[in-house]
Amino acid sequence: MNNRERLMEIMIDQDLDRLRLAELLKVKREEVDNWLLSRESKNNKEIPDMAIELLEVKFNLKE
Repeated sequence: MNNRERLMEIMIDQDLDRLRLAELLKVKREEVDNWLLSRESKNNKEIPDMAIELLEVKFNLKE
């Protein structure tokens, strides 16, 4: 599973919208929007590993 897929999974499981996710990670909403774009999009940005790790810690998802 790549970071984009993992992020979408966390968002669904934790019932997070893009604005709330941005607030949790202390980034702009537009950054989250760019993370969620398909890789074919020119504005797509790769999701940093630290963002996934931080969400996993905040929601106690680490095994």
